[in-house]
Amino acid sequence: MSDPVQVPPAIAFAGGTLDRAPHLRNEDEVERLRGLDASRTVLVGAGQEVGVSDSGGLALVPPGALSPDAPLTFLGLDQAGAAMFAFDAVADHDLGAQFIPLRGLGAELEPAEAALAAYAVGMVNWHRVNRFCGRSGDPTVVEAAGHRRRCPGCGLVVFPRTDPVVTMLVSAGQRCLLSRRQGAPENRWSALAGFVEPGETLEEAVVRETREETGVEVVAVEYLAAQPWPFPAALMIAFWAYADASEVTPPTPEPDELVDARWWERTELRAALAEGRIGIPPEGTIGNYLIRTWLQGG
Repeated sequence: MSDPVQVPPAIAFAGGTLDRAPHLRNEDEVERLRGLDASRTVLVGAGQEVGVSDSGGLALVPPGALSPDAPLTFLGLDQAGAAMFAFDAVADHDLGAQFIPLRGLGAELEPAEAALAAYAVGMVNWHRVNRFCGRSGDPTVVEAAGHRRRCPGCGLVVFPRTDPVVTMLVSAGQRCLLSRRQGAPENRWSALAGFVEPGETLEEAVVRETREETGVEVVAVEYLAAQPWPFPAALMIAFWAYADASEVTPPTPEPDELVDARWWERTELRAALAEGRIGIPPEGTIGNYLIRTWLQGG
């Protein structure tokens, strides 16, 4: 008998408790909040790195420890009412913090800290790629405490964007459909996923992506959960997707996307995982949550 299936771990970055306080996103309020002793700043390094303290939590530094003209993005108020900011520290690592990629750190941080870090990383990286207007090419100026950029030349206003991505566990009776993606670690099996395209609903994207990647037809879709995924700026939206159990056909993996795709019986998948013969996405990812929940009978 295989080992009991573990309870699915929490979804990383989805435990946000911050009050985003949009009414405080103005110049006067931000200057006031920067000067408060209780205010803190999340340090964002190159790529999606975040500053971490010796204790392993986020290295939250007072704004006063930074240059007075350091550009900060106001994130909101924590549960104690302290103002939280994000700072692009890529050129200023002399702040007593170690910088670690957030992608591998999310499951190790406390849920609220992980969500705060994802928020900070997403905002800083949005600023990094929107320094110039996409229409006129002019430098943009920061407004609304870092939540808006405006082109002084043509007047174009841009806001932080999040790209929706559907990820779905397709099942048919006691079988689920998993795939091995191009470029993924060897022998890692995961749920299907893909970006939502303009002009389609989330449900339509689930059906289309499943058909395009495996040739399997989905007949019903059910929302499960979502995960902020700032790598670089996505929202992973998880679904149960159902194929007709009476007409299950072998999948035909799209070679540009997948190395392989196949149906797994629930007991077979449990045994393969317990024996270490295959891997699935790491804990904290929504792909792991989907698979573990299904194995529990979800």
